[in-house]
Amino acid sequence: MKKRNIWKNTGVVLMAAAFAAGLLAGCGSGSSSASSPASSAQASSSASGGDGSIAAMKDNGDGTYMVTVAVLDGMAPYTYTDENGDFQGYDYEYMKALDDQLDKYTFQYESVGADAAPAAIQAGTYAMSVSAHFVTPARAENFILSIPESYYPVNLISRKEDSFTSFEQLDGKSLVPNPPNDGLSVVLQQMAQQYPDVKYTQDATSEYIPYLDGVQDVVRGQYDCWFGGETMYRDLLESNPELESQTFCSDPITTAGCVCVINKNLTAFREAVNEATVELYKNGTLSGLSEKYLGQDYFQTAKDTGSLFDYDGYSADQADWYEDTVS
Repeated sequence: MKKRNIWKNTGVVLMAAAFAAGLLAGCGSGSSSASSPASSAQASSSASGGDGSIAAMKDNGDGTYMVTVAVLDGMAPYTYTDENGDFQGYDYEYMKALDDQLDKYTFQYESVGADAAPAAIQAGTYAMSVSAHFVTPARAENFILSIPESYYPVNLISRKEDSFTSFEQLDGKSLVPNPPNDGLSVVLQQMAQQYPDVKYTQDATSEYIPYLDGVQDVVRGQYDCWFGGETMYRDLLESNPELESQTFCSDPITTAGCVCVINKNLTAFREAVNEATVELYKNGTLSGLSEKYLGQDYFQTAKDTGSLFDYDGYSADQADWYEDTVS
């Protein structure tokens, strides 16, 4: 079946604060529940075959469906618009590849603000969002999630004299705080389970600490290490070059899997997305997109650090694989 990609820009203004605390930002906090969980949007169209009944899944009457997807703009290199106003980025190209794989589904895309997307997906206005989203407790509670469609390398940023290169070196050390509902907190908890003898300390907080503040706190000796990403670290060095002589960034010690955030009604659609993602991994499409847009094959990084999802062994009974990571 010939696929169509349909564009519609809703003109929603993106807020910079949402990047720091919303759906990107270490792809962090997820969202709270929508205030009206069964809005009229959910009943406005019907999709059979386990795809629930939401406005974003329009039955074409021939066994196929038109799926409305939220695209978060300004999230380079994952989803963004170029100088011509066209969508670009790793996750947009991934969605196009999904569209090509899925004969039963055709995607249409709407530009949506990061602050508005979670409630709109819950309400059924959009079927899903894809923009480097980490697994978080809030997302696991309020949505269904795909298997990893990309990876985000995680590094240790420490003082030059310490130069930590492994998680084991954090024993007895203090870490820059992360909110408990942050994606990096989930990854840190996984690492702690893998290394139960490593006893680090981390102050409790419910707020995000700006990346620059966290690194400067490490330099000042308030904390010993920032559990973060080299991409964020390198961005800080561009505007704060003095930090380079004072700090050290390790090679990746693990990766955080990035997932599609999907309306809870769409279990059949989620399974179709998962199966297509497995195929896109196996045929090298995802590694190629990672090299093109992210600068490296982060699937290989995930493999090298022992954090690669078992795509070859995937089956439908593993669709909720992420529940163990946030329990």
